[in-house]
Amino acid sequence: MLSLVIATIGFFVAGYFVKRYLEGMGIPSGTTRNLVVFVFAAAVSYGVAFLVDRI
Repeated sequence: MLSLVIATIGFFVAGYFVKRYLEGMGIPSGTTRNLVVFVFAAAVSYGVAFLVDRI
């Protein structure tokens, strides 16, 4: 249960920072950028959940 909570927090934090990074690069908002943000945030979320389960 702890991994679910921490992974969810990691998802939103990663999504926020990836979105800021892409905005800083000047990439226009659209479906592709939103998909990139989602994929990276999901990957971070899976990684965080894996690490929490290992500890």
